[in-house]
Amino acid sequence: MKYISSYTILITCILLVFASCSRKSDSFISRNLHAIGTEYNVLYNGNLALEAGLENIEANYGDNYWDILPVERLAVKDEIRISTDDQTDPNFKRAEEKAVKAVQKHSMQIDGEEVNPQIDEAYMLLGKARYYDQRFIPALEAFNYILQFMPESDNIRVAKIWREKTNMRLESNEIAIENLLDLITKDSLDINREELILANATLAQAYLNIQKTDSALIYMSRAAQKTKDRSTEGRYKFIAGQLFAREGQKVSAIVHFDQVIELHRKIPRNYYINAFIEKIKLRDTIQEGDDELLVILDKLEEDRENRPWLDLINYRKAIYLESVDSVDGAIAYYNKSLKAGDQDLFLQGNTYDALGRISFDDARFETAGKYFDSASTKYLNKSREQRSVLKKRENLADIILYENNRRSADSILSVIAMSDDQRANYYNVYINKLKEREAQLAEQAEITEANLAQQKTALSTIKTNNNLNNNRLGPPGAPVDNAGFSGDDNGAVFYFYVPATVARGKLQFRSVWGGRPLEDNWRLSSTSSGLIDQATENQVTAIENNGTAPEYLASYYIDQLPQGDIALDSIADSRDFAYYQLGVLYKEKFKRKDLAIDRFETLLTYEPEEKLLLPTLYNLYLMGRDGSDNNTAFAKAEQYKSTIISKYPNTRYAQILQNPESALDNTGSPEGIYNGIFKEYEQGNYATVITQTEEQIIRFNGDPIVPKLELLKTYATGRLYGFKAYKEGLDFVAFNYPSSATGQEAAILAAEAEKLRIPETFVPEEGLDSFKILYQVAASDTTTQEKLAAQLKQGLTAAGEQLTYSIDVYSPKFSLIVIHGFNSKERSKEVANYLEKSKNKIGLPKISVSIATDNYKIVQVYKSLDDYKKQSQ
Repeated sequence: MKYISSYTILITCILLVFASCSRKSDSFISRNLHAIGTEYNVLYNGNLALEAGLENIEANYGDNYWDILPVERLAVKDEIRISTDDQTDPNFKRAEEKAVKAVQKHSMQIDGEEVNPQIDEAYMLLGKARYYDQRFIPALEAFNYILQFMPESDNIRVAKIWREKTNMRLESNEIAIENLLDLITKDSLDINREELILANATLAQAYLNIQKTDSALIYMSRAAQKTKDRSTEGRYKFIAGQLFAREGQKVSAIVHFDQVIELHRKIPRNYYINAFIEKIKLRDTIQEGDDELLVILDKLEEDRENRPWLDLINYRKAIYLESVDSVDGAIAYYNKSLKAGDQDLFLQGNTYDALGRISFDDARFETAGKYFDSASTKYLNKSREQRSVLKKRENLADIILYENNRRSADSILSVIAMSDDQRANYYNVYINKLKEREAQLAEQAEITEANLAQQKTALSTIKTNNNLNNNRLGPPGAPVDNAGFSGDDNGAVFYFYVPATVARGKLQFRSVWGGRPLEDNWRLSSTSSGLIDQATENQVTAIENNGTAPEYLASYYIDQLPQGDIALDSIADSRDFAYYQLGVLYKEKFKRKDLAIDRFETLLTYEPEEKLLLPTLYNLYLMGRDGSDNNTAFAKAEQYKSTIISKYPNTRYAQILQNPESALDNTGSPEGIYNGIFKEYEQGNYATVITQTEEQIIRFNGDPIVPKLELLKTYATGRLYGFKAYKEGLDFVAFNYPSSATGQEAAILAAEAEKLRIPETFVPEEGLDSFKILYQVAASDTTTQEKLAAQLKQGLTAAGEQLTYSIDVYSPKFSLIVIHGFNSKERSKEVANYLEKSKNKIGLPKISVSIATDNYKIVQVYKSLDDYKKQSQ
């Protein structure tokens, strides 16, 4: 009985304890047991997961020091995420699950009030996990729950701040500013230090988001002054320094960057290094004797701790050297910057851009173009920086083209002008350099092969030792090739897996066979219709016997030189045109008068044709006159003026120089002349348009009006000569004037014309219901055309037909009188016979052509009336 009583009491106590743990009982034991279980079990693990997620964010986030740093290190994606299926970090998912579990298992809502003091912590954890997982709308719900149902919570002000942080992520910056200002003002007595720091920093970011830098600066400075966490202090002070710099307050900015530097090892190294860089950037000018900056940069460069930032340090040092006219030193350090690191793509883009600019200033335009190409790949797509560098590259396209053309032509013509011995010596020097370069490559390949052989030997030794050890200790494991070789257990490597061996093989092949294309019968230097030419076979035999590749023989190059006056004249013309275009481009587009004068004056030494000579002299006159403070330049300008007036008195250039006011007369201006020719085009005088545009293109060579004249000529040519001539004209304008608006328009028209091109084959006319009658008349005899049109009108009226007619341009020699409106070929022939036998004696040609409307379109597009006549016979 005694034992039964004891068990009863024990069971009763246990039941009482379980009853006291009920979430529906507002007892001391229930509240504290659930609070302890929430804090030290569920929330503890949830907070650990949240910290792990934050560490991942910190590790993967990279600050962009080229812009104002954000207060919070969080890379926000563009899309708004709501569903838990969008979660990216499992740590935040775990933290959210723990927070939800804490609410589900330990929430004690009694009479509409939460009595578990740890549930607000659970909702804070829930909101933060969702916030860092970038599901801001669900995060906002969690923070609002605390504000709505837990007004007495200790976390009420923190929840308010996090709510506004979330509002900012949802681009409700004005709401966030209003609520944060209200919090700082009304709760100023109750708010603690950490909450005030967080509120000020958040408020500063909200003002930054709406581009109010001055207001952001106030609250950022307050947050930086109050924080005790050194890492946070360094970040906030750095941001404050950036904001002062943006506002133009350089002294205050330098003070803040100095404060960051003084923190030194107490803050992350990247703040320390970039504080130095920002201070250097704030210097107004850099004088040649200002060695202070160079000393700072040298110390930063020599410090081994700064190796991760050597790209930035070398870049800034290059800028300093360039500013004191040490261009070679600047180039060296720009290249060092590129080699030091590849993490900061924007920095690399700036470095390539700087090297491109230096190359351009040094007239190395091809090199500049390559640097600009590299820079464009480093910048963000469609960013302002990328558009700028692409524009520079586009502007260089014509320069590179014409520089290559004139350099190639100069080289060819200079070699042709040499004697036979000089020519042979010239190519022998080149061949010797080619052999030296290939010998160096072969030597490098041998060294690489030797190193690989040593690695294979060492690897084989390691494998042998491993096998011996494995035999002692048990079954051998799978061999591991740490050197990255591919092969069998003996270390044999397939030939093509060793780059050095491949390179050496290529050199050996080239030394015997030269540069052979990948094609059938590669042993033959030339093939013709699959038949072996005896001379070619002899050449192959000679190579095999002598072991000398054609690239190592001077005769190989000499035989390729162009021969004959026609070829040489063509090269000379191409060279002259390239020099002229370069002069115009340097003068007009790049404002490089020195280079423009050099190209124009060089062109004069070649005695170009008049169409290039006159505009060259005129441009040289204009540039010399503009530099009138230089007596030599002014004297040259007057000499050019005198030459134009005395030798070419009837040209437009001479008229302008003798009477400058005539240049203002719109009727004689390029635009005025273009408008006059365009009126001729509207009137259908296409042959006149072609003749006049050709004259004016020569007259205004180099003027911006030339592409428009070329395009107008193309339109007229198409009307007279058909689609092929039209398409060729568009391609010519697009190719020769690619940088002009007219050239770009021509490229678009050419593409559209190709898409809309109709077949040349005539369609069968059976079943068609639209026909015409054609009469060929002389294009030049407009009087006869008008007379025939009047007589035709009377004849059609007498016939009682409701028909129309027109006079259509067909070719330079012929026009077509066209009668429209027939529904069958038979009816068109009947009317043609009637008109031929008419008592009114209409003077139409005796031969008429009945044609379907569809085929008439083909005739006009391809000028194929004769083909249609033959097919119809």
